[in-house]
Amino acid sequence: MSKLRKIEMAKIPLEIKSNIFSRLPVKIIGKCRCVSKEWLGILTDPYFLQLHLERAQKDRQLLFLDQSADHDDEEDNRRQVARFFTTNMEGVMQFRARGLVVGYMYMIPSGHGLVCLVNRGIFCAFNPSMKKIARLPRAQPSTCGGVDAGFGYIQSTNEYKLVHLYNIKNEEPLEYTIKCEIMTLSDGGVVSSNSWKQLENECPVMKFYWMAWEGCNPTEDQLIMSLDLETETFGFIPHPHVTSYVEGNDMFLVELQGQLCLVDTFAYPPVTNVWILKDPVKKIWVKEYTIDLTKLEGFDDELTQIFILGYMNGELIINSQQERLDFYNVGSRFFRRGPNLNLRRDTGICIYTETFFSLKD
Repeated sequence: MSKLRKIEMAKIPLEIKSNIFSRLPVKIIGKCRCVSKEWLGILTDPYFLQLHLERAQKDRQLLFLDQSADHDDEEDNRRQVARFFTTNMEGVMQFRARGLVVGYMYMIPSGHGLVCLVNRGIFCAFNPSMKKIARLPRAQPSTCGGVDAGFGYIQSTNEYKLVHLYNIKNEEPLEYTIKCEIMTLSDGGVVSSNSWKQLENECPVMKFYWMAWEGCNPTEDQLIMSLDLETETFGFIPHPHVTSYVEGNDMFLVELQGQLCLVDTFAYPPVTNVWILKDPVKKIWVKEYTIDLTKLEGFDDELTQIFILGYMNGELIINSQQERLDFYNVGSRFFRRGPNLNLRRDTGICIYTETFFSLKD
């Protein structure tokens, strides 16, 4: 850089420099930090980091995981190809990556910057912004079906917590005790072999927010079990008054704008209701949206399954297991179709926010 250019740069106020840099992706900013001491100071200043986070939260990214396996059997010893790619909300590609793995890979979002990957019972933390993966210490073995884990972020401490539920067989046949262990990830911290913390209290049932019921015939007395990541204590929240406990209907939990929501989809008539826990203390639920699925392009009442991924700029981001994502405007109540991403029905999808959070083994 010429002497004249340096003088001109020096005249630009710090706030303007920070504003310009905050529009760059995390990966590019990492390279800019190596240009000069001045740039390093700007790009590590708390003011800049907060500014970049606020901008990133308004322009969240999408992470996709395609796998060559046509099933989710992680005990299968055949090698398969796992393909990652990320885009912004308009489908502009950010990066692609691929690699060979053995067994099926699960993806657990945190709702923030990191994503947890699980392959053959091994957990890894993944930062899509930095394209970094860190293998975590092995968790307790479990015979529970699927992946009984949750991944969350605590903004006040800038820490992530990985919660794992596992079972211990009791003396009585077919009786098990459900236990819980938690791993805390700190920015730049080294994860050691003893990083799992065993909770003394047993898990009352199988959530971090988890849907909980007994047998195959749930009632309106169903409860949602929660785990407070800061106090590491379990609690219960009653369901809203839903009526979809029949074959063909579906329910799941999702976080929208920092609030717990229950998505309740009916087969007949084909509608999706979104309930929001407006008051967590008094446990008051409000039916915020009712979505007419017949207005969704390509909707098939027997084949289409609806997953709400998140909320951005007045729109619900919807995965209907087609080649594209759909965006539902909560004001106009109309859908718009996103760009063609050639998605498969089993493509794993989650939303994340770009972060400088560093991972170390």
